Amino acid sequence: MQFSYLLCCLYANVYHFTLTGLARVSFLCDLQKFWFCLSSFHLIPISPQLSSVNVFLKKKSSLSLFQKYKMKTCNYIFLILCLALVISCNSDEEPTATEGYDGFTLEWSDEFNTGINLANWNYELGDGTDYGLAPGWGNNEKQLYTDSQDNALIKSDDDGNSVLAIIARKTSDDSYTSAKLTTQQLQSFRFGRIEARIKVPVGQGMWPAFWLLGENFSILDWPGCGEIDIMEVIGNQPGVVHCSAHWTNGENRLSSDSEGLNTGDNLGDDYYVYRVDWTPESMDFSIDGQLVNTVAIEDDMKEFLRPFYIIFNVAVGGNWPGDPDTSTVFPKEMLVDWVRVYSQDGLNKPAEPALDIDEETIGVLSNDIAQHAFNSQLNQFPGISLKSFGDGGEPYITSSDMTTEGDSSLMLTYPGEGWGGAFFELETPIDMTGFSNGDLVFSINKAAEFDNIEIKLESVATQVSLFIKDYSPVDLGNGFFEYRIPLADFSGLDLSDFRIPFALWNPVDAMGEYVEGVIIIDNIYLE
Repeated sequence: MQFSYLLCCLYANVYHFTLTGLARVSFLCDLQKFWFCLSSFHLIPISPQLSSVNVFLKKKSSLSLFQKYKMKTCNYIFLILCLALVISCNSDEEPTATEGYDGFTLEWSDEFNTGINLANWNYELGDGTDYGLAPGWGNNEKQLYTDSQDNALIKSDDDGNSVLAIIARKTSDDSYTSAKLTTQQLQSFRFGRIEARIKVPVGQGMWPAFWLLGENFSILDWPGCGEIDIMEVIGNQPGVVHCSAHWTNGENRLSSDSEGLNTGDNLGDDYYVYRVDWTPESMDFSIDGQLVNTVAIEDDMKEFLRPFYIIFNVAVGGNWPGDPDTSTVFPKEMLVDWVRVYSQDGLNKPAEPALDIDEETIGVLSNDIAQHAFNSQLNQFPGISLKSFGDGGEPYITSSDMTTEGDSSLMLTYPGEGWGGAFFELETPIDMTGFSNGDLVFSINKAAEFDNIEIKLESVATQVSLFIKDYSPVDLGNGFFEYRIPLADFSGLDLSDFRIPFALWNPVDAMGEYVEGVIIIDNIYLE
């Protein structure tokens, strides 16, 4: 667009200086009309420089009728040539399904011109529990994903374009349905330009996304598989696009690189092209060609040297956007005009690095150290592992000889730089319904700065959190306090497939802020 504008201005000025008097005025007047006609069709920008025509129009001169006729004819011929030039230049700016970008070759696309192509797309269904995640897809999302045409179909948009529509709906019982489509095990990609033209839904509680996960996700926990978020929009911030990458770093901890760009537009009002340009060295994220984030691929980011698959989904609610409220009017739909993947010509692709699952698994500690937190006599949870997890707030964990029972306890040092916690996970879920009327008992020695701590228990399909501030402990001396929480208070927890018998998350101060401090945990058991 800028190129066509400069060319037309150059031609106009050269031609302008060959004219005098009223001939010059005649040409400029025609050029002004021509330019504003093009700008009304969004072919070119409105040029403030052309306002100077009004100055020239005030000048007086005279030409013969023949001179005027000759000049008018010449003007119109020139303007027609300018129009052809502008259209020609403009046509190269947005690629088509068959004509892409210089230096790139189209490898794969879906233009969504017919029904949803099951050679390209899978549906993920439910609330996440069928995929080993906590209910709500691990983020406390509210929607159930379906494969119904009520939630995903090919249709015509308001301009007559054939598009993929992913539709979030509120049901009669105040629950929500939506759709999540992936190319997992059907189409995967390693490096290149990956982009889609999308119109997103906005409003409180909406969370549309266009993103990638590592193809090895089925055998490797997140974030060791890697995640590339080309577009996330949080509905109550309709002008902001978020672009991110997540991975397991060299310390077996979660690392993230995320940036948001306030575009100044409502991204729900129109289509935008969301893109990642991905090489072995970096990932550049952009919206309509405007750079949002650049992520350099370092030595401990092997995830991004392996293949990834594409995901489109619309989530409802969750930890990040919050739940919908009365201002959120359903249905909400994300429209995808097309998605395309280009290879970069001449790119030297390195070999895929060998997969070391231990290297890419986050926060796993040995079973032996995990047992230091539990009652040493009861052996209620054999084969349990301990994991540290978070985004800057995950604790460092070591054994301690400060105890209330047995020889060892666990010391958790929280850095206070974000959310995080530690949880104990059973390799095989067990039935603990015999303790339905019993108590969860544990002893804790915590930093004075910690005013509150989240205690969470999980089964395969349910998870419930409580907070120690709501309970009165017994002082055991030596800085330890014993808490006794009725399991009945974990309302809705299914004890028949108990999976995580104890977790400590997000210690905060009296202001609710994350702070640095130490927690010693000991003598966990059910009674």
